Amino acid sequence: MPVTRPAKLLVAATLALALPQGAMAKSGPGVVCSLATTALMFGDYLPLRRTSADSTAVISVTCTTAATSPEPVTGSIALAGTAPAANRLLSHGHHAIRYQLYADPARSRVWGDGAASGTTVAISGKVSATLPYRQTIRVYGRIAANNPSAAADFYADTITATLDY
Repeated sequence: MPVTRPAKLLVAATLALALPQGAMAKSGPGVVCSLATTALMFGDYLPLRRTSADSTAVISVTCTTAATSPEPVTGSIALAGTAPAANRLLSHGHHAIRYQLYADPARSRVWGDGAASGTTVAISGKVSATLPYRQTIRVYGRIAANNPSAAADFYADTITATLDY
């Protein structure tokens, strides 16, 4: 008699990068910042699993200046995708799986697109010509438990990390 096993799904969310064009500066006038990210990979996911699938990614912020005296770095990072932050979807064709991105390891504070208050992550510090500002920020992802309608396939979403400084 054949044994039926739940299908495994490979799911990923790709973090892309963006810096605002022509935004009003919040940081010192000579500050230049950049972002680098790692992919958020959930790996194999069992649709009938009774526990959620968690993963993390990293956003690295680096700011520099040519100024001789320290300059302030102040800003925020928003994460925007193809769907509103409250309804993030990993998709493949007509199939989709809901997931969410969080700003804390307890996965209690949704990291959004900045449209609502408190849905961005702040950066703050000082930068000088001899000492760049660096900050590493974790993104916490979660696919909820028990998604029986999910079909076995590769699911993906693209998230844009925008640094406003």
